[in-house]
This record gives sequence, C-alpha cells and structure tokens, in this order.
Amino acid sequence: MIATAELRRIADAKLADAVALYQAGRYDNAVYLGGYAVELVLKARICDTLGWDGYPETGGEFHHLQSFRTHDLGMLLHLSGQEARIVSDFSGAWSEVLKWNSAARYLAAGSTNLDNCLKMLDAVALLVEAI
Repeated sequence: MIATAELRRIADAKLADAVALYQAGRYDNAVYLGGYAVELVLKARICDTLGWDGYPETGGEFHHLQSFRTHDLGMLLHLSGQEARIVSDFSGAWSEVLKWNSAARYLAAGSTNLDNCLKMLDAVALLVEAI
C-alpha cells in the first residue's frame, strides 16, 4: 500500500516538477506530470472516503479491487465520492484535466503548445488543492 499522506506528497512533487518543466519549455512532459498529480490526489481522496490507510500498489493488493486499478481520471473521481462537487464547482478545470490520459507518454515531442500547457497546469493546480 502507498500511504495516503505519501500519495499527497507525491502529487505535490509531480505538480512542482510539472511547473519546472513548463518553465523550461518542456510542455509535453509538464502536462503529462500534471495529469499524474491529479491522479494521485484522487487516489488519496479515495482512501479518505473509504477510510483506507493507503492505496493498493501491487497486483495482490488489487485482488477484488480491479476497479481501483486505473489511470482513468473520470473513474477515479467517481470512486472518490467527490464527483458531484468537482463537476459542479470546478467544471472548467475538470474539463481541461479530462483531456489527459496516461498514454500521453507516447505523444511526439512538441504535441503540446504553451497555451494548452498553461490551461492544463492551472486546472491541475486548482484541482489538486480542491480535491
């Protein structure tokens, strides 16, 4: 298991790394890491909602919990118990973040421009705080 507090620390680190990459003009990877920050904070929120001390990490820990073994931000938001609030109160940010998926790691360099990167990182920062 990954402890809930550790998930939040990793999410904050991913967001900080995303900002550093943005500042270095590395927009593709900034967006990629930003999406992972949201994924991690959602997993921490799931732990809070379900009263878990940590999130499953290994294949064995996911036994009977396959729905939780996902990178799908929509599914994770649903499982977090925060879907109605986030979709209602942060619809613009959530819509922006939903453009992310873990397969973005395979996109060609230069796939993301400055404007799209800024929109994503602003949305990520807002949601990491809100979730």
